[in-house]
Amino acid sequence: MPHPLDRILNPRRLAVIGASSDPEKRGYRAIRTLLADHYKGEIVPINPKASEILGLKCYPSIEAVPGEVDLALVCTPAKAAPEVIEACGRKGVKGALLLAGGFSEASEAGRLLEERTVEIARRHGVRLIGPNTNGIFTAREACNAIAWFDIPRGPAAMLANSANVMLSILAEAQFHQYFGFNTLLSVGNQSDIQFHEYLSAMGDDPDTGAVISYIEGFKDGRAFIEAARSVTPKKPIVMFKAGRTADGVRAARSHSGSLAGDYTVATGVLKQAGITLLDRSDCLYPVAEALHLLPPMRSRRVAVLSEGGGVITVAAEALSERGLVLAPLSEATQARIHEIVPNASAISNPVDAGGGTDPRAEYYGLCGAAILADPNVDALMLTGFFGGYARRYGDGVAEMEFKVARDLADLMRSHGKPVVVQSHYAHYRTPALDVLRKAGVPFYRHIEIAAQCLASAADYSEAKRRMAAASAAPSSTSPMAAAPGLPDAAAKVIAGARAAGRSALLETEARALLAACGVPLAPACLLRGADDAAAAIAALGDGPLALKVVSPDVLHKSDAGGVRLGVQGEAAVRAAVEGIMAAVGQAVPGARIEGVLAAPMAARGVELIVGVSQDPQFGPVLLFGVGGIFVEAVRDVVFRALPVSRADALEMIGDIRAQKMLDGVRGLPALDRAVLADLLVQVARVEQAAGAAGTGIAEIDLNPVIATGDGLVIADARMILA
Repeated sequence: MPHPLDRILNPRRLAVIGASSDPEKRGYRAIRTLLADHYKGEIVPINPKASEILGLKCYPSIEAVPGEVDLALVCTPAKAAPEVIEACGRKGVKGALLLAGGFSEASEAGRLLEERTVEIARRHGVRLIGPNTNGIFTAREACNAIAWFDIPRGPAAMLANSANVMLSILAEAQFHQYFGFNTLLSVGNQSDIQFHEYLSAMGDDPDTGAVISYIEGFKDGRAFIEAARSVTPKKPIVMFKAGRTADGVRAARSHSGSLAGDYTVATGVLKQAGITLLDRSDCLYPVAEALHLLPPMRSRRVAVLSEGGGVITVAAEALSERGLVLAPLSEATQARIHEIVPNASAISNPVDAGGGTDPRAEYYGLCGAAILADPNVDALMLTGFFGGYARRYGDGVAEMEFKVARDLADLMRSHGKPVVVQSHYAHYRTPALDVLRKAGVPFYRHIEIAAQCLASAADYSEAKRRMAAASAAPSSTSPMAAAPGLPDAAAKVIAGARAAGRSALLETEARALLAACGVPLAPACLLRGADDAAAAIAALGDGPLALKVVSPDVLHKSDAGGVRLGVQGEAAVRAAVEGIMAAVGQAVPGARIEGVLAAPMAARGVELIVGVSQDPQFGPVLLFGVGGIFVEAVRDVVFRALPVSRADALEMIGDIRAQKMLDGVRGLPALDRAVLADLLVQVARVEQAAGAAGTGIAEIDLNPVIATGDGLVIADARMILA
């Protein structure tokens, strides 16, 4: 069944509203480009003052056109949009592409104009592309409505907030030639059709093999990640997400009216959906090409083969910086390389197969075969002069270089392992490199880009495995997994807080709710006053205790003097309780104090944070990272959108920077990642269950969660109701 947007994105009858005989007007250039690119459908110019334009019959209005119209390309000024869309609606046009700017991206008046236009379109069932866009190109019908000539055809689709970024990548493709486009679309303001709908259409399109995306912000981030989750198992989505800095966020808003949102949240959620994220825009096109061409990577172990020089060092560092591992070659592989190149200066990996100054392009093929046969190797990167031997040493070595190019492609397919070539001669487009690329092996000029292609191939393969594992995993036996809402005991906690007029749970209530949901907690007891010291020691033991004020008016307990640590003995506990109450009363006059919560001091460990918050673009998200009082300053945290699978949770743990802390450093215990992953999933399910029950938890903040040698201790729990 065709996608709902199919006839709009691949129109068979296209009306140009605002068609012109003036070569400087977009209404002229649009028709000229469609004709030059041999548009397969029918072009219908609309202009009340002309009878024909560029040899095509011109109609005075869209309503005067006989028959159906799939898409109207609107070349008129912004102020005319409501009237034009009203006419399209009366005609029954399926979609309209608004080129003009001057809408919500420009001013408040523009926002109101855009809203009015959208209201008219929805009343008539007309779908809108844009406004504030430069058009669309789709190869199926040769619909070139972006006024750009000589677009190379191929399996790539591009979806972008920015027309300029899109055209920059198109120019790169025109130089490269090997990897062309099936679809090009700058979405503009997304007044009606949004990113997720376009992405869904590209996912369904059999002619699209990879999606390139430049995104500044989403209007419905949740819908986008749902669409991405259905697309990425079938084809890669390679994305540059703008908004890493405050300046970037401001530029995005002024440019396209987008909500750039929190970059850390966005990148975590997008990665969770299987999207390949890049932090350099110049890698978008080459990485998309590589992911389309290369077989999956089994893990992150890579071998480097060159004929010597500093490129080996540069390659080794570029791979390592991107999370790849230089695989140790087996003794048998090293022996085989030594047989091929007796004078090789390095055969362990990286492999320096220079062997003197004679032109020996065949070394690449023979050594490459030995390396790819090694079970320790998942991918091969060639660096140096390959592709330029004939240019460097003469035509006598050309046939050998051609043979090696074909052999490398055959080896990649037979072993199912990626091969990427970095060639100093890439920009010369030599015949050998042409043979190589047409055989299916990508080549690049710069080592860093070649390394990024392999790193992204590893990332994409890992993402597909994670998503497949999450889909195949049986449902948890936890009562929280099966229950449509909160357990009764947990629901009563929330009901009690709401009845008391509070949106923040007391820590005692938060602990009770977590316990009712099956989250493991250390023992604790509430001291109503100093006289409860003896009872607390009897319940918790005579070891050191942590004491914290419980008050609906004090969220940051330490700042108000409401925390005492390492308190031991009845007298000390009594004095600490009295001190806490006095300090809080002074710091927060009139504060209601319910008591002091006592819990055994946790053993020394790593302080972490686990929580849930509400993101304006993606809804409820799970947070994990390095915790403690400096969590905002350190900001070593990652996010995922709910629901969260166990595979997602394990990936979150591996994504923070402080991996050495998790593995045990300077006497700290190594963290049990499986236990921590269970906690992350449980916390996510608490929020989901509350939402399903209609009670709503806006924020969960467990900080710190102390990872000790004996497990996890939730040292502080805070919850805010929706």
